[in-house]
Amino acid sequence: MKTIGIIFTFLIVSFLFFLNKKTENQIEKKIDIEKIVVVKKLNKEIFTKILKFSGFSEASRIVTIKSQVEGKVSSKFFQKGLFYKAGSQLVLIDPEDKIAKVKEMEALLNQRKKEYEVAEKLYKKGFRSEVKLSESRTNFENALALYEKSQVELNNTKILIPFDSSIEESYIELGDYVKKGDDIAKIVDLDPIFITLNTTEKEIQNLSLNQKAKVIISNKEYEGVINYISKTSDQLTRNFKIQVKIKNKENKIISGLSSEVQISLPNEEAYFIASSLVSLDNQGKIGIKAVRNNKVFFLDIEILSDVGNGFWVNSSQNVNFDDYNIITQGHEYVISGEKVKIKYND
Repeated sequence: MKTIGIIFTFLIVSFLFFLNKKTENQIEKKIDIEKIVVVKKLNKEIFTKILKFSGFSEASRIVTIKSQVEGKVSSKFFQKGLFYKAGSQLVLIDPEDKIAKVKEMEALLNQRKKEYEVAEKLYKKGFRSEVKLSESRTNFENALALYEKSQVELNNTKILIPFDSSIEESYIELGDYVKKGDDIAKIVDLDPIFITLNTTEKEIQNLSLNQKAKVIISNKEYEGVINYISKTSDQLTRNFKIQVKIKNKENKIISGLSSEVQISLPNEEAYFIASSLVSLDNQGKIGIKAVRNNKVFFLDIEILSDVGNGFWVNSSQNVNFDDYNIITQGHEYVISGEKVKIKYND
């Protein structure tokens, strides 16, 4: 009987020992499978946000020059595609009849002037009424107006270019007969040249007149300033039209070229993170995973700028990133709320 008691006691002790070892093994196994992630601290840096737009170049002025008089084109001094300075003569309309008209009006003016002078003298001596004097004055003034008009007509036979520009189109040839209002040539002013682009209602809040801009055309950089901001949006796209002005003295930039416009905004503080650290949560929000007190958190972010190898970001919920360790390795294998061990980047 004593032997049986000893055996029973031995079995109980053995069972308890085995149970204790199993529990210890489970605890050790749980500890062993606890995930380890690599983390680092983020530091705020000075960041300059750059707004980027696609646009195209446009001539600052496109004007169609028209004839102011009727007549035959007796001389043509321009060639399509060439550049001309302001005041250069483009065309001469045969002035022969206009010269004759000036002489006729000059003779009439001299006659009316003498008549008025005689009437004035007679009026002063009391031999001419005030009505007759007024009539002579009116005749003289009318003759003067006709003479001046004939001079304008004669001057308009010389068609001049109004500003420095290039000839885009020619509408006449030597010997053509033109009427008043007929097209002579289309001219384009490329200095300055405008870069036209569209911006959203959010972006336009950061733009102002005379704000500096960098323009890239065919891999060449140019400096410009904003010279126009639309006050109304496009009815279909809801975007706003913006123009950037660039000096183009040598007319190297022509109209219609694709352009990239970069506008720097005032400096601000932000965090830089690698593109690989950005992920989505279950609600589709953009953010990064971080650890505090060995617990995983998903932190929403606002992307300020994409610079190719990473993003400049800030918290979209006013969370202080300084209170967290950002997961740089292993974030794909952990979820928010999970307990982890951390290891700092070397």
